[in-house]
Amino acid sequence: MESVESIETFYRSKLNWMPDNLKKELGHFNVFKLEDFAGKKCSAHNRKEYYKISLIRGRNRYEYADKVIETEKNALIFSNPQVPYHYDVPDEEHDGYFCIFTEAFFSNSAPAGFMNIR
Repeated sequence: MESVESIETFYRSKLNWMPDNLKKELGHFNVFKLEDFAGKKCSAHNRKEYYKISLIRGRNRYEYADKVIETEKNALIFSNPQVPYHYDVPDEEHDGYFCIFTEAFFSNSAPAGFMNIR
């Protein structure tokens, strides 16, 4: 059975803390600097229960389902809960940001008339 990484697992395993308001909000959104994760182990090739958008500079290798994407310079990566993924950072020379957010944040933040396309 395929494992799914929860947002709670992300916070515990990567940051060793949990936001106090994680379960009290209508949805969750947070932004991180990649440099704050230097030396931390990347997630296994699995699905996450949250969405992720990454803006990255430097060499990276992404494995999405059955595809491999290698980036050399700048990349904007979108990840969603339906597709398992994993990434490796072959160099120490990379930086950027990423944000994670839940389905509830996405659904509750959409303007009137917005269509959720999947």
